Amino acid sequence: MTGIEFRVLGPVEILQDGERLGPTTAQQRCVLAMLLLDLGRVVSTGRLISALWAADPPASARGSVRVHVTKLRKLLAADPAVELATVGEGWRLACDPERVDLYRFRDLAARARSGPAAEAGTLLREGLSLWRGPALADVTGHWLTEVVVESLEEERLTAIEDRISLDLRSDSHSATVPELSVLVAKHPLRERLAQLLMSALHGGGRTAEALAVFRRTRTRLVEELGIEPSAAFQQQHQQLLRTPGDEPEAPDGELPAPRQLPVDLAVFAGRDAELARLDALLERCRQRGAMMVATVSGIPGSGKTSLAVRWAHRVRDRFPDGQLYVNLRGFDATGGAVDPAEVAAGFLVALGVPEQRVPAEPEARSALLRSLLADRQMLIVLDNAQDEAQARPLLPGSTGSCVIVTSRIQLTGMAARDGAHLLALDVFDHAEALDLLTARLGTARVDGEPEAATRIIERCAGLPLSLAMIAARAAAQPEFALSALAAELEGNPVVLDFFASPDATVDLRTAFSWSYLRLSAEAARLFRYLGLYIGPHVGIEAAASLIAEPTRNAMRSMRELERAQLLTECAPGRFELHDLLVAYAAELAEALDTEDDRRDATRRLLDHYLHTARLASGIIAPHRSAVPIADRLPGSLVANLEHHDQAAAWFESERPTLMNALAGAHAQQLDAHTWQLAQQLSTYLRRRGLGAEWLTAQELALSAADRSGDALAQGIARHGLAAAQSRFGDREDAERNLHEALALFEALDDAEWQAHATAMLCVTRETVNDYEAVLAYAYRSLELYRRAGDRPGQARALNNIGYCHAKLGDHHRALQPCRDALEIAREIGDPMGEANTLDSLGLAYAELGEYERAIDCFQRSASALQQLGEQYLAAVTLHRLGDAHIAIGNRGHARDVWKRALQGFEELGHPCGGKVRAKLIAIAPTQPVRRS
Repeated sequence: MTGIEFRVLGPVEILQDGERLGPTTAQQRCVLAMLLLDLGRVVSTGRLISALWAADPPASARGSVRVHVTKLRKLLAADPAVELATVGEGWRLACDPERVDLYRFRDLAARARSGPAAEAGTLLREGLSLWRGPALADVTGHWLTEVVVESLEEERLTAIEDRISLDLRSDSHSATVPELSVLVAKHPLRERLAQLLMSALHGGGRTAEALAVFRRTRTRLVEELGIEPSAAFQQQHQQLLRTPGDEPEAPDGELPAPRQLPVDLAVFAGRDAELARLDALLERCRQRGAMMVATVSGIPGSGKTSLAVRWAHRVRDRFPDGQLYVNLRGFDATGGAVDPAEVAAGFLVALGVPEQRVPAEPEARSALLRSLLADRQMLIVLDNAQDEAQARPLLPGSTGSCVIVTSRIQLTGMAARDGAHLLALDVFDHAEALDLLTARLGTARVDGEPEAATRIIERCAGLPLSLAMIAARAAAQPEFALSALAAELEGNPVVLDFFASPDATVDLRTAFSWSYLRLSAEAARLFRYLGLYIGPHVGIEAAASLIAEPTRNAMRSMRELERAQLLTECAPGRFELHDLLVAYAAELAEALDTEDDRRDATRRLLDHYLHTARLASGIIAPHRSAVPIADRLPGSLVANLEHHDQAAAWFESERPTLMNALAGAHAQQLDAHTWQLAQQLSTYLRRRGLGAEWLTAQELALSAADRSGDALAQGIARHGLAAAQSRFGDREDAERNLHEALALFEALDDAEWQAHATAMLCVTRETVNDYEAVLAYAYRSLELYRRAGDRPGQARALNNIGYCHAKLGDHHRALQPCRDALEIAREIGDPMGEANTLDSLGLAYAELGEYERAIDCFQRSASALQQLGEQYLAAVTLHRLGDAHIAIGNRGHARDVWKRALQGFEELGHPCGGKVRAKLIAIAPTQPVRRS
């Protein structure tokens, strides 16, 4: 390259055709470095003064800065391709980034990470060769020498780590150990280096040394920073602990192995042949080094779950890493089969992954689950599968685990593709059925009435569950003759119809009817309507809404159902029905209640969830634009929520039910309920970082809105989906939906929603740092908000304008829009708007070098955001607050707030946590830990 070049990866230099031009003084090098680090952006005089003299500049500081810039301009005058321009109260240096070694290094590192793996090592080595020693080696000033140098060193170390990681993939374990040992000694708190050293040592057969590396690193992290190792680091440690020859038990403080199997039946009869077959199958698989996958199929009530759970308990000790269990609800009467992605999420949490770190995409969840199960010996029971597609994403990829799947259908596809062994259950023969009754009722009672026992077995069609229920009834009433029970069974007209049918559910209806027919009329009606409920559990207001009764009446019926064991109180004031009871109740409702009554009950239930969600969302986000919703049907209740904590707790407890309600409303083509409920959930789901659920809700909303043909609903749903996509999905999809929404709102001449869509385009363009476009959208949204008379929106738009000016380097111009936004937010009592604006003001002040003001703004912003439950935004602001503390040398304060930011990011599973962790490690003391 000819012409002027710049070097900062070592001493700061200006070169022309390979010859050094300068700068000649440390202060000139400092000014040049500041301009190069913000190449193409305005660097204010205040920032240059802060970089040179920190908090104690001389009276002549501004004049000195101008002198330094003038001298630099003379050095650069020989090359017209390099421009040092005065812009307002600052200067901007512009040239091709290829002329600066730092940007060449960054480009090579980025190409290595995104390009073909075969070229990555070469690119990284070329980039690392540009480093001639510590960056900015000969500058002055606290900001550059302590803050920026540490940041640049982080980039260099990351590139070294990437290069070593590639070396390890090529099986260069032993060759990398010496280099890694030196690096770890120099950076003892840097987790990734420690992880790479552990991998290298383990790959070279030195697992004990690898485990010692973890112990030393963890000790230093805890004692010097007060933080535990990251989840990935702990995961690697756990995997090494399970290496053959190492101690299998987890050390103190680690999560115990999951033990999720349901309670085994106290009395189990029959199925001896099937149990023996499973035992033999496990032995053959172990001998061949293969993973055992077995499917157990059969008609409802044939005892598939009982067999799977009994066998799992028999062999659980052979799987030291624990047992996972899930009821997949594949044949649930309400159609509520469990999404395997949700099951994978539950399994990941059981294996120690924080809920907020669970990936949003189903494929990513399955991949992570396979990774966590790799090399483990785990027993997994997948109960009541709908089909192969529901079970397959939950299969581990390792050979040491065992999976048993139950289903009503033969899972032949799993046999063909996954090598599963099929086990089909038939009904009990007479001998097995008689054994079950004898085991539960005693030999004397059964032998005393052999004819009655035979009649019961025949009427139950040999179904184990029906027989078990009959036996339980007889055991609970020992004074009843078995002949009386047989007569009751034979004499019930409804039961007789179904027992004569090959449909497997008939016997379950018969057994359930004995409890149902003893209920009061009020409880019986509630039980039937609970067959329409959304699940997985129901609160008292929801139950009361189903039957259009006051809560006191509904609670009285709920308690009656609980006493009859048709309902279980799973948490205070929350109840659930077993799947089979839901099916029975739904069938009763269809038989005994009119279609209009059933539809009205469903509408009342959905109205309860929709209107309570609107109340709760209005409490947690009072200045959010209201979405129009229809009036409630008479009898539908709204939960009594009065303050923020109550609203947040309601969302938290009802979250699974609300998501099911959304899906149920969509399935029943209740389109208004679908898209409106999705919008009411959006703030809560966003704040909790529940990206997968937020996307699902908004996708259902858009489907319903499109089906309805309501233009306003279509626009709002597209806006809502774009909001979710901008954070957790695809930016291009988000922008396409926003432009489509904008067209709909323009056709409706709805200025407020046009403003919302335009403001959201600010968010999507920011993700690619297109701040010129962001600024244009911000000004347009302000115009629209003013036209609509939306004061909260105006404050948001003004804040966006100020924020964009700050990001574009026009820091003085950023202040006034932010101050105007702050005034509006305070005037209307919008704490969220005030907090966001304080963050923007803090950013502008920091860029101007007014760090004390920046710290004050960031502190007030973070405090308000935390109180509002905005965990992600609070973590972002705390991250910036730490940077501002570092700028004035307050390392202790920076460490404290960065630790809080790290906790917030890691709880949400956000990648910014890695950046904060690296900064914490970079400012940690390097002296050895003192031990008593």
